[in-house]
Amino acid sequence: MIRAAIAASLLLTGCFNDKPGEPRIDPAPFPGALERESDSASTVASSTWFVLKVIDGDTIVAGLEEPGKAKRREKIRLLRINTPERKQPGYEEASEALKYLVRGGEIQLEFEDPSTEKRGNYGRLLAYVMVDGLNANVEMVRLGWTRFWTKYGRGRLAREFMAAQEEAREARRGLWGTDAL
Repeated sequence: MIRAAIAASLLLTGCFNDKPGEPRIDPAPFPGALERESDSASTVASSTWFVLKVIDGDTIVAGLEEPGKAKRREKIRLLRINTPERKQPGYEEASEALKYLVRGGEIQLEFEDPSTEKRGNYGRLLAYVMVDGLNANVEMVRLGWTRFWTKYGRGRLAREFMAAQEEAREARRGLWGTDAL
């Protein structure tokens, strides 16, 4: 769904490279938000969650309707990223970028240990947020609104995060185009 919307946006705005039919690396509104398949295998058959609110560039609120149970609502902290806080350069842009990535509303969650839900210090569920097969956590790094955050370890997707960070740095996307990083 999100990949189709990005592709349609590119076609409508006429953003192309020298090669016919290939989208530019800097499609509006977020440079680097390209159609990508995640390298990580889907390790957990996860339920569909619905984004209720984007709090900032690395935290959302999502709900899950479980069969025969009351609706579950969780604050979710995206693993391996740490976007700027309120009043810091890039805060608004990072928040808007995450809103753009999850704008369809339907997401799946993957956990560092696929068999275990884990929570952080503030009680938030720690997860990779998947949108149509796209890892929003990695995409936030690729868009340049955060570094690959290794304070609590590198995790199972370290290669994807490192490649995304290098791509953003070389293209001077997001915070890499400023003095903030």
